[in-house]
Amino acid sequence: MLLRCTTRLLELLGDPVTEDRPSSPEDWYANVFWVQRRKCLLVTHAGTLFSVFAPAVRAADLRPLGAFVAPLITHQLLAEGFPVDAVGPLDPPKRRSPRPPTAKCSAA
Repeated sequence: MLLRCTTRLLELLGDPVTEDRPSSPEDWYANVFWVQRRKCLLVTHAGTLFSVFAPAVRAADLRPLGAFVAPLITHQLLAEGFPVDAVGPLDPPKRRSPRPPTAKCSAA
């Protein structure tokens, strides 16, 4: 799972590890925005456009981002009646860092 984050979300996260990879239908796109002075997170799967919305999140909740996003996506998939692996693996591969890689959204 590769999380492509908007510049605003990357700034909020501080200094996450970012990778430079070409876009893929398996990528997830994440954006943070404010509604009535509360931070909200929207995460969308590139290949299926399956989206998950998390209202009233705190910056501390988002660090590390993968630890917050993966269970959120899993919960929403199950709530919609889909299998957990319907959009591909959500767990990061075994590597040095337990968090999934992040990348900056490319400007269209």
